[in-house]
Amino acid sequence: MSVQYEVLKALVKASGLKKRWNMSTEELLENRRKANAKNRIPELQDPDFKIDRITICGCPVLTMKHKSGADKANLFIIGGGMISAPRPASIKKALRFAKETGLDLYVPYYPLCTDWPLTKAYEMIHATYLEMLQHYTPGNISVLGTSSGGNLALGMVSYINESAPDTPMPGYIMAISPGTCVETEEEWQRMLELDRKDVAIPAEYMKTAVGIMKHGDESVPDYMIWLQKGNFSNCPRVTFIYGSDETLYACAPSFETAMKKHGVDYEMIVGEGMFHCYPVFPVCKEAKEGWAMMVRKIKENTAT
Repeated sequence: MSVQYEVLKALVKASGLKKRWNMSTEELLENRRKANAKNRIPELQDPDFKIDRITICGCPVLTMKHKSGADKANLFIIGGGMISAPRPASIKKALRFAKETGLDLYVPYYPLCTDWPLTKAYEMIHATYLEMLQHYTPGNISVLGTSSGGNLALGMVSYINESAPDTPMPGYIMAISPGTCVETEEEWQRMLELDRKDVAIPAEYMKTAVGIMKHGDESVPDYMIWLQKGNFSNCPRVTFIYGSDETLYACAPSFETAMKKHGVDYEMIVGEGMFHCYPVFPVCKEAKEGWAMMVRKIKENTAT
């Protein structure tokens, strides 16, 4: 590991980020509501892009389209534990991603579980994808999700299979540290082992998250919470990216089982010694390499 990485890891640990996820459910939700109320959608400008804001299901979606024209697009789903809205810094990284991939981008501000059950987020993400299908062919649309956004990116497949079977699948999915709750005791024991190494996401939150994502609605489908239980029939190629030192990596074997069960073409990439969602925090050598890999694989796996 580089010195930069070790310093970054120490700073994250010292910041107390992990402890902030260990509040009671009500404290956590209230904390996030206050933070989200202060959050603002940045007004970005770039000479090479037409950047607009559209509304889908009552929620804003940022569109970043190349003025030179592009026939390929990415649905860029930013995580936040299903309770935090995308931050301005994440939106700026999304624009960088659009520049480096040559893809148009749709960035949804989906309904959060501070106020809604998870079904609302899925409905809005699907509606955003349908909007994209008005402008791009399915094979020219990729989906990238980070953390809880990875849940929504992968879960789109089950949502289509279970609720919208006439919707064509996208061409490619990349799930970076996809957020899912533990289903089995085996997963939980693996997560507890990884909890000793993780500096960001405590294992306990993945139990608290069950109630948060249901938000009082017991009809929320299991696959939205325990993503590994989903129906991945007709799923396009999937790339998983994890850090080996994050709690969510505990569910990687379960995803592999699910992919094999449904005959999905997938790859599992694990950054040795790396943290949660490391490719989208390119501030040290290893994470910069992760970012470059992420961009390259999106370009390679988007139809020509």
